[in-house]
Amino acid sequence: MADKKIQNNFEGEKFKVIHCKGAVESYEESLRHVDSQKRKSFTRSMIVQIQRLADRQRMSKENFPQEGVLPKQKEQSKTKKFNALKRIPIRGYCWLSDVHPNTYFISHYVYKDYGKLKDKDTAIVGKNWTRIEVNGDEC
Repeated sequence: MADKKIQNNFEGEKFKVIHCKGAVESYEESLRHVDSQKRKSFTRSMIVQIQRLADRQRMSKENFPQEGVLPKQKEQSKTKKFNALKRIPIRGYCWLSDVHPNTYFISHYVYKDYGKLKDKDTAIVGKNWTRIEVNGDEC
């Protein structure tokens, strides 16, 4: 497991977790901000967190907070939110699909050394969500 990298897909007991186009690359880019001596253990911890999500194991609000709002569709009465896989200093933004049963999509990762969610990140999640959930494009 020492040389494990983030994979595109994770199969769990309950969910499938799929990385969108460019998400793994955004993780690798964000990882450059982590001390080089800690990158392998950091990645192992992130993999464990993704697998916990896939296996529907309990996730704390601290490690899996709701982060922002997904685009609203005409027939929707209530806005849906997306979450973050939070492992300081990196966050992976994701949502539970309405179109693909039991599937989470990870939009992208960011190195986050600031407090508030950036509009840019909400826009990237929204673009990926629309591409997959509305337009039917696969990751």
